[in-house]
Amino acid sequence: MASDNNANNEPLPEEDVKSVVDTWIDLAKIPTVGGAYILEDDNFLNVVTKWAVTDIAKKDGVCFARTYSVLKSSLESGNPIISTPGPVTVDEKLSIVAKSGKKKAVLVEKSGDGDAKTEYLQIWDQNTLLKTYNLGELDLHKSVYTHAGWGITMAWSKNENKLAYLAEKKVLKAKSFYTTATAPKPKEESEKKDDKEKPPIGEEFVLKQTWGEKLTSQYFSVIVVLDIESNEFKVLPLPDDQFPTDIQWVCDTYIVGTSYPIPIWRLGLMACSNRESVIFSVQADGENFRTITEAGKACRSPRVRPDGGYLVWQERILDGAHDRARAINGVALNEGQPSGQPCVIYESAPQNGMPVYQDFFRNCWSTDGNTLFVVTPNEGTSICLAITVGPPVQVTKIERVDSLLWITKDYLLVSSSTTLTSPQLNLLCISESYKPVAITQAISPIEFQTLKELVYGEASPPSIFYGPAITSVAPNSVPMVVVPHGGPHGGYVDSFSLGFGVLRLNYIGGTGGNRDTADELLGKVGDRDVKDCQGMVEKILNSIPSLNPNQVGVFGGSHGGYLACHLSSAYPDAYKAAVALNPVTDFGTMVGTSDIADWVYAEAGVALPNPPQIQTLIPTARNLQDAEKFIKHRPFIMLIKVRVYPDNHSLLKPAVELDFMIHSALWLKRYVR
Repeated sequence: MASDNNANNEPLPEEDVKSVVDTWIDLAKIPTVGGAYILEDDNFLNVVTKWAVTDIAKKDGVCFARTYSVLKSSLESGNPIISTPGPVTVDEKLSIVAKSGKKKAVLVEKSGDGDAKTEYLQIWDQNTLLKTYNLGELDLHKSVYTHAGWGITMAWSKNENKLAYLAEKKVLKAKSFYTTATAPKPKEESEKKDDKEKPPIGEEFVLKQTWGEKLTSQYFSVIVVLDIESNEFKVLPLPDDQFPTDIQWVCDTYIVGTSYPIPIWRLGLMACSNRESVIFSVQADGENFRTITEAGKACRSPRVRPDGGYLVWQERILDGAHDRARAINGVALNEGQPSGQPCVIYESAPQNGMPVYQDFFRNCWSTDGNTLFVVTPNEGTSICLAITVGPPVQVTKIERVDSLLWITKDYLLVSSSTTLTSPQLNLLCISESYKPVAITQAISPIEFQTLKELVYGEASPPSIFYGPAITSVAPNSVPMVVVPHGGPHGGYVDSFSLGFGVLRLNYIGGTGGNRDTADELLGKVGDRDVKDCQGMVEKILNSIPSLNPNQVGVFGGSHGGYLACHLSSAYPDAYKAAVALNPVTDFGTMVGTSDIADWVYAEAGVALPNPPQIQTLIPTARNLQDAEKFIKHRPFIMLIKVRVYPDNHSLLKPAVELDFMIHSALWLKRYVR
């Protein structure tokens, strides 16, 4: 949205366009941490890291590895000696390092004729490639799962002689009622015994329900166990009504994981922690499948203590809010089976002020099994909670942790960043109250003095403003872009991003606060969140003299795009331009077409069964009153320009991100200034 007049429709000067493009190219060179592990000997900590960066020319992501060799004796001095060879590019879909660091499983993909691609599973030790399996030739399953939405999709057993992974189930291709293969055969041929499973007839057009955004090619998952020594692959025979995900070994004999009971009608899973799910265990041969948690809950992220004697997971109620705070539950295990009653270890209650909103990382237990680590947004930053399982349970707050990468006896390896500094690696010394030792220096392209201020609205996490320092610029000279987060049950933390006069808005109902406020927004979207956002915009404009209140734009994606539409419509004099990425614009049509129809019901305040039963959720307004509620929450805007991208909802493909970010910057540059 923008003012439409002849002057503003003139092409921007070439130097302005070039400046925006060059800036984006510079930003694309900044890598992000993809994973890491530590190989330790008597003298060195060898930190092996994987990074991701965008190749602008190829419009694709590129991964590279880099090893930091840290002299142990130098860590005590506070001035670590680090040897860092140059980066080495890696080409892999997935790689999993065993706990010892001595073995690694790597999934690679090779293109064949046409669009055909074949997956290969490689087994490496520290010196060489040990084995390679052509998964296409084995023909036991379809593609291996690699999407982060499924949690842990590949895991080593404790003795590192077995590997378990998730893959798409192989289903025989259905045939038409009549093909040459189904034509009547001679009597003697038809009487021949054929033990092979026959493909279904007349089922080629049966609807295959998907799990929604980014998960549209996964229909039925299976667990595959590879015995490295015997080279035997086994697809575990699990119940047909279960969809296993996020797997871990219990020593070498059992596997635990999360499973989604396959409903009559599948709803989307991306960013939806409210879907019914259970924690299960099963023997490594597929026998003795059992559920550990009760039905009617949303359970996820199971993690086994290193000795195999205890299991923890996260649990929340089933309701309309797609994300909210979660409790941490646990149960003792005996040979992979529960040996007692599950109990609550950590309750995300208002009194402790540090609710949990994120899944566990792959490595989340201390080596002695006494402490559990979980990263979560909290009051505008990203922190790590160190929770001793107890009794008694004790909690330590570790500041400035974006992700937890690896754990040794003495150190946590984490990545951290701030609004104005890119990700860097840190070793946190466990014995010294998690004192940090930097390994990498952050790459920051900011070349001017910056100001960062916090502004509070109805939400407990603050909104974050950053821009030029007051002393460096004249009054009323700085334009501002307002950026509300998506969700709406999401949140911003002080982590790496770039901008010039940017206000990242945390509003009521989002995650990351010291209490769960999800319920306070349900049925009030488009009203309470809009007023909360506008109140904070006015606060920051009144508190920073350098900002020009007549040069304000709004930019947001998903529910942030919804708010961009609402803010620019409700306060047309306050915003000169709006950029709405993948916005929610019409609840009435969305309820009948979206894979998250329950989101529409919940956010619009339309009553759902309690607990919500998917089969009773009708994807349309059930009466005039419900239809009016959907209409009431719909933003009304006048478009000037629309761009359509072939990237579903996320808009994160490199070519798509390149296009929309540059166009957004040019749009705001044209109309806000």
